Amino acid sequence: MSVGANLVFALPRVPLGRSQGSPLQRRTQTTENCYKKDDSLEKPVHDFRFLLQTMTEQGGKFLVLGRTDVGKSTLLQNFVRLVTAHKKSVAVLDADLGQSTHGLPTTLNLIRFSPDTEPPEPECVARIFVGATSPVGHLLPTLVGCRRLLDRAQQLGIPVTLIDTTGLVEGPLAVEFKLHKIDLLQPTHLLALARAHELDPLLRACARRADLHICRLPVATAVRERSAEERRANRQEKYQRYFTNLVRHRLRLDRVGIWGRVPQRVDRNLAGLLIGLNDEQGFCLGVGLLQNRTSDTIEVLTPLVTVKEVKLLRFGSVALDRDGTEHLVSPREW
Repeated sequence: MSVGANLVFALPRVPLGRSQGSPLQRRTQTTENCYKKDDSLEKPVHDFRFLLQTMTEQGGKFLVLGRTDVGKSTLLQNFVRLVTAHKKSVAVLDADLGQSTHGLPTTLNLIRFSPDTEPPEPECVARIFVGATSPVGHLLPTLVGCRRLLDRAQQLGIPVTLIDTTGLVEGPLAVEFKLHKIDLLQPTHLLALARAHELDPLLRACARRADLHICRLPVATAVRERSAEERRANRQEKYQRYFTNLVRHRLRLDRVGIWGRVPQRVDRNLAGLLIGLNDEQGFCLGVGLLQNRTSDTIEVLTPLVTVKEVKLLRFGSVALDRDGTEHLVSPREW
């Protein structure tokens, strides 16, 4: 192996008990009746304290829904700060493949925050490599990865799990995907950040669930929508930070397995394709850049100094140039 290469480059009140009205009215509140208007989610209000009390005294799984750039990650960061201040550990399941707060784009990450440090420091306890910046075309791996990370959080005995999601919420595919995610993860609370009525198809269905409490939340006026170019630049910066001090490894295919589809077309230049370097349980130890492939070896560049624990490889559908510019590579092109 060789060392030294670099890639250049006013929350609503959650109805916990019985209330009057129809099942739909009991399970979801209207925006006007559900929260106090406030320009900043940084400033807790009375209902915020009520939900915080639910987290610290009862725990649970809190899944946040919303389009891109409505403040989902900021909301969860505030919860982390406040829950750990009450001496409780918190897990964040960061499932935003394209704009991950705590991990490399194309990955799902389980982050633990301990109340023992101030401010709370993120600790990545498990990672799943999906290999894409959007669930579209990768729905099943995304759902399975989220469930596996949630299982790990529960195995660790973390009382509060906050689940961040992508902005894919509109249209038949998005609704079907999110409903299956809710069904699979079984959150106790659904936190809905909406500018208008974009979440209504999802919330109308979820309102009939007897095991789910729905909170409609305001979008803070300070939240700014980012352009697609800004989001790409954010991913590029994260790629550049991650792929530094790279080590070249040659992995023998008689010692590691391939999990998923394998590129077959020898005429397709796949240099720079992201590869998940996974352990024997399928959790991601690191991510590599494909350099060369033969019938019995795969050569990658990765920040991992050793690949001794790598047992499974997973090919992604994103390739990077030397400056971190990403290119989507459909498995159909393989």
